[in-house]
Amino acid sequence: MVKLYNEFKKDDFVVLAINVQEKRKIVEKYLRGNNLPFPVLLDVDGKVSYRYGIRAHPAHFLIDRQGKLIGQALGARDWASIDSRNLIQYLVGK
Repeated sequence: MVKLYNEFKKDDFVVLAINVQEKRKIVEKYLRGNNLPFPVLLDVDGKVSYRYGIRAHPAHFLIDRQGKLIGQALGARDWASIDSRNLIQYLVGK
């Protein structure tokens, strides 16, 4: 995700990570050691995940500029693959 974000951020590609049901101190410690270039939001009590019906982690949602959900993937994905890069390139209109 970091590689994709760095490549496409100039094209209005946004990544928001959401950490689910971990304490703030644990997440902050992780972030200090990993220097992510995008925001990490906290869903400490899991309510947001529950509302979205997320039953597997990680969960990925692709949302267009108008806020419409255009795709989702549950479970681990290789976001550094050429297929992932081509998908994002297509979605941002490059």
